[in-house]
Amino acid sequence: MMKMENKQVPILSVKMTKELQQAITLLQYSTVELYEYVQELSLENPVLELLDVPIRTIERLPKNMQTFENTIVERNSLKDYLREQLIDYPLSKRADVEYLIENLDQNGYLVVDIELLAEENKIEQAALEKSLELLQSLDPPGVGARTLQECILLQLKRLSPRNELAETVIFHHFHCFAEKSWRSLSAKLNEPIHIIQEISLLIQTLNPRPGASFESNLSSYITPDFTVNKHHGHLQLIFHDELLPQLTLNPFLNKCKDKDIEDYIKEKRIEARWLLNALQHRKETMMNVMEVILDKQADYFLNGKLFLKPLKLKEVAEILNIHESTVSRAVKDKYIRTPYGLVPMKSFFSGKLVNSEISTASVKERLKELIDEEDKRRPYSDQSIANELKDRYGIVISRRTVTKYRELLRIPSAAIRRQFS
Repeated sequence: MMKMENKQVPILSVKMTKELQQAITLLQYSTVELYEYVQELSLENPVLELLDVPIRTIERLPKNMQTFENTIVERNSLKDYLREQLIDYPLSKRADVEYLIENLDQNGYLVVDIELLAEENKIEQAALEKSLELLQSLDPPGVGARTLQECILLQLKRLSPRNELAETVIFHHFHCFAEKSWRSLSAKLNEPIHIIQEISLLIQTLNPRPGASFESNLSSYITPDFTVNKHHGHLQLIFHDELLPQLTLNPFLNKCKDKDIEDYIKEKRIEARWLLNALQHRKETMMNVMEVILDKQADYFLNGKLFLKPLKLKEVAEILNIHESTVSRAVKDKYIRTPYGLVPMKSFFSGKLVNSEISTASVKERLKELIDEEDKRRPYSDQSIANELKDRYGIVISRRTVTKYRELLRIPSAAIRRQFS
């Protein structure tokens, strides 16, 4: 008979110390958030002295350069508003939803492919889709949509009472509706034209940009964390650490005769050193990640957006021997001034086409380029775009993939792009 014994088995785990938690927090902060955080700590800790106010060195860009990418969002943003609604949900449900929130654009649309997100972050696609359903149930209605069609449909489903005919029109006949083919819709649905027109008026009351009301919170224009210069075929990397909070320890707080005060100062000195170490760790991690990006994406910095290569967080993590989440935090809300404009660090991470070394980002750029130069009287259909990509650049993708990329870029169909002049 087998004898059962109780044995103690050692388990290796990482203890989340206060110091480690602080280092993780600082890494994911933008320069502005970091300054605000450090300023708050310096007010609470008499040992810390904040020497500079780097936020005052930030200047507004010329109006012709004022784009969403050149701005930062104040605390009262769409993403903060969505996170507030998740407070009552258990952490197990919130984690993936918060990750999706980070991938929303300023209009409230999800700008990355669920399948790609699941693959890159080793998350079950079915679980991520459940998280997307939760995100899409939050306010404002339509948030988390991947296309205009889905955005309108999400809002229609929230109406009380629901209009099932309007939902049918958008779900099954969206392109026909977008082209305002009322007679065709009337025939397909066996409904009089005035009913179709009433549906059109109803849909006009909906918001195609559910995150737009938060755009007024876009305020300060930022100086980037890094600048990459191109000079005679070589790249120069500049880290703008002059914008980071400049801290020092107060030398005038020496030993005190009062034991309680002395213990308090000792504790605050320890906390201050933790903060200084965490700031140094943040700087080193960001520099290491950026140097890998510079090496892997050298063709982009030298030749332009069309030369962006596939790159995953995991690849950078393995090179630096750190966790993927560390890379993700290091690039979050960080910006690079490149020869081609100001871009987020996270934009240098892109998936690739199946059986190809071409990044999906560069394919989207080629697609956009084709549409920009097309004859608007005879715009390219999605199949024509697929054919042009193959003939001109050797990029083989299906018509369905072209449609998906075009919708992610918020580019309307050929019928809507057509101009009659």
